[in-house]
Amino acid sequence: MNIRERAAILDDLPHRHSTITIRDGREIYVENCRCVCGCDDNFITLSVYGMNIKISGTPLILESFGADGVKISGKIHSLTMEEL
Repeated sequence: MNIRERAAILDDLPHRHSTITIRDGREIYVENCRCVCGCDDNFITLSVYGMNIKISGTPLILESFGADGVKISGKIHSLTMEEL
C-alpha cells in the first residue's frame, strides 16, 4: 500500500477528537494535530480535525511535533478556535 492509498484511508475514517491541555499558562499540548499552518514568535496556528487553533503568546516556542501531538511553550495569552 503506497502513501496515497494510506492517506485516502485516513480521510475516510470517522472524525477524530483533539485534546488541548494547558499547564500553568506556560505550556500547551495539542493531541491529534494534523499540521502547523503558521508559526512565528507570537502566533502559532495548528490544524486539527475540523478546525484551526490559533495560539497567541510571547515568546512561543514549538517544542515538539510528532505522532503524540504538539508541545508549545511560552507565556500563553489566548486560544482561538475556528471551525472549517
